[in-house]
Amino acid sequence: MEISEVKVRDEFFVSALFIESSITDYLSEKLNITDSINSEFLGNHKKALSFSQKMDALLDSENFSIIDKSKLSVFREIYLEFIENKDAKTFEDSFTSEDHNDDFLLILYPQNDYLPREEKLVNSCYQLIGEVSELVADFTQKVEVKMPSRLRYLNLDKLKIGKFVTLFAFLLIS
Repeated sequence: MEISEVKVRDEFFVSALFIESSITDYLSEKLNITDSINSEFLGNHKKALSFSQKMDALLDSENFSIIDKSKLSVFREIYLEFIENKDAKTFEDSFTSEDHNDDFLLILYPQNDYLPREEKLVNSCYQLIGEVSELVADFTQKVEVKMPSRLRYLNLDKLKIGKFVTLFAFLLIS
């Protein structure tokens, strides 16, 4: 394999670690697990969720479009193919899925026709890595506003409050 092909596989693995870590942090926050590393559910134990299962948890979410879910799913499948085919002689030989993930990548991220197929795959993988990393980062770092139960009936629109403050300030100055 060429250096660029080895590098994209390494980048894929690094991105998978980032994604898994982000999902683990997100799930531990949602489930109120304080020590996710030593958790039997999320940590590095035999019983813990696998990378695929954590990705499935994201895919079950309603927050992603069909295209985004396809990207997440293909990322997971390619990651598993790279692990399974770690000794492949060429980059293209790493893609062995019956779903033809390599062809899907080239449809999802079209490349110039003059490029060799392996270079198109490398470029497409980098694009997939970037987009999936961004999708997961955006999803797992959403800001949620939690109001204490005693204030649950209070629903104030900040824009309206700002207008009232401006109006009263104007009246006081006049």
